[in-house]
Amino acid sequence: MIDREKRNIIIYDILQPSLLRLYEMDYDNIRFGVSERNICGRLAHHMENIMREFDRNHNSDIFIHYFADVEYNRMGNGELKHYENSEHLPQYMVSDLLIQSRGEPRNLLAVEMKRKSNYVNRDKDRERLEALVSPMPVYYTLQCVYGTVVGAFIIYSTEKVIVEFYENINGRGTKTGAMEFECRLEGTKFLKLEKTSEIWKQFENK
Repeated sequence: MIDREKRNIIIYDILQPSLLRLYEMDYDNIRFGVSERNICGRLAHHMENIMREFDRNHNSDIFIHYFADVEYNRMGNGELKHYENSEHLPQYMVSDLLIQSRGEPRNLLAVEMKRKSNYVNRDKDRERLEALVSPMPVYYTLQCVYGTVVGAFIIYSTEKVIVEFYENINGRGTKTGAMEFECRLEGTKFLKLEKTSEIWKQFENK
């Protein structure tokens, strides 16, 4: 399977339906201000179920060796995970959520999540996503995580969800697009999460 096809499956068949299911089943957790860790864990739960459903419904094995892991901080060999920071040094990392094999095959998705009111370390989260989707250097000496297919920075609230996407563009992790979703409510009762916009940047030689 070519990367473009896999990328589209991750975004449109896994991540987007997982967000819809999160809001459908766990909206009260969001409304009552339950911790970001809980919301991320619930998203991972729905995501892994949707991965299994996708393989079963499409008679595929794309996700058979993959898991949706929250705050997983180890490499496949058991060593601590690191990413290459802006100073080109290895920095310890704990991603909010990863679709990963827990082994050698590269990660499919890296997610960072923030409640709309939480502005702490947003730039660091974005920097980490850019690093994770960047390709492995020719001279691989830092023992960091590279080559994740898609990165997603999710800002959520009771009214709206914004998802920023990060991908490898010409050898560099880059923000490539964004989606916005709005909650349809009846009073405080959640009805549905509806996508209201989707914008992708155009790049040469992607």
